[in-house]
This record gives sequence, structure tokens and C-alpha cells, in this order.
Amino acid sequence: MKKLIITCVLLLLTACQTNADQTVQNSPTPSPKASTAAKPSDDDSQKAASPKEAAAAIISSLKEKKLDRLAAYIHPDKGLLFSPYAHIDTASAQVFPAAELPDLTDPTVYHFGDYDGSGEPMDLTFKQYYDKFVYDKDFLHAEKVGADQIIGTGNMMVNIKEIFPGSYVMDYHFSGFDPQYEGMDWESLILVLEESNGFWYVSAIVHSQWTT
Repeated sequence: MKKLIITCVLLLLTACQTNADQTVQNSPTPSPKASTAAKPSDDDSQKAASPKEAAAAIISSLKEKKLDRLAAYIHPDKGLLFSPYAHIDTASAQVFPAAELPDLTDPTVYHFGDYDGSGEPMDLTFKQYYDKFVYDKDFLHAEKVGADQIIGTGNMMVNIKEIFPGSYVMDYHFSGFDPQYEGMDWESLILVLEESNGFWYVSAIVHSQWTT
């Protein structure tokens, strides 16, 4: 009888231990709380609600040669047109979608049109063009800025508004650099801005100067 009682007690103890072990093994491991902080969206952070806001970001990107940042402001449908003169020749102007904007190490030679006066072909790498016809002066600190106004005018017909009707232009203008030229060495960099789906983008970067 004693042996039977002892055997029963041992069986009960074993069963209790087994249940305890199963409870521990089946208990879910607590997971760390997920962070509720939303990551900033790169797309949202690089969209401008006004043409002036877009222009400020773009001219800063051009000065600092941050072409990846510039690409975020390129018009999503039209791409970015580069014109060396205020009269845009749509037949020869280079247009790059945001994803295909060259960097400054690109060895490809592009045809950007013809030089005014000589008529020689303007065949340049993107860096050569950039250094001569995009940011050859410190336009971020221009002498004057025309908000939806073309300041620099010469004997060349400016057709920006005809090519981009309804656009908003920002003209970063220097009236001249050497007094002996009496203002004939003026230069402008013109950003052509257009709205798309509530945000503003750059559709063209136009270099303007006195031409013969």
C-alpha cells in the first residue's frame, strides 16, 4: 500500500513539472514595441509649394553642385531643358529627365546648339557646359533678382514664355563686371519654373548674356 501511495505522489509531481515546463515553452516571447515615429519622405521634403521656394532650393543646389538635389526638382513630365541663350532653340536644346541628368564626371560630349556669332557647334561635356553656361558666376548672390521678370535684355529675342506658357521665371542678374564694357558684359541665369500636381519644378535653365 505504501509503495502504491509513493508511486502516485511521484506521478503527480512529474505531471505538474511537465505542465510547468510546457507553460514556459508555450509562453510568447514579448516583442519590443515598434517605434511610432514616421520616417520623413524624401519626396515630400524636396517638393516646393511655390516657385520662389523651388528657385531658392535649385539655385543653392547649382552653386554647391549638388546635382542629386537638383534632380529632385526637375519637372516630372517635361524633364530639364538647358539653353545657352535666352532665345531657346528647341531643335538643339538638350533635355534630361531627372533620372538621366548627367553628373560632372560624365565624359559624354553633347551638342548644345551653336555658338552665337561664330555659328560653331557647341559640343561640350556636361561639366564644360555647366562651368560656362550654368554656374559661371555666383548667381546665388546676384546683383538683382527678377521675380517673374526678365531683367537682362539685348538684341536676342527672348522666347521663354512662348516655349513655356504659364511658367514663372526667376532671373538672377549681374549688370556687368568690367566698367570698360559699359554693361555689355551683363549676365543672367534664368530658372523656368512650372507647377505640376500642386508643386513647383524647374523645366529649363537658361543662360543669358549680351550677344552680337
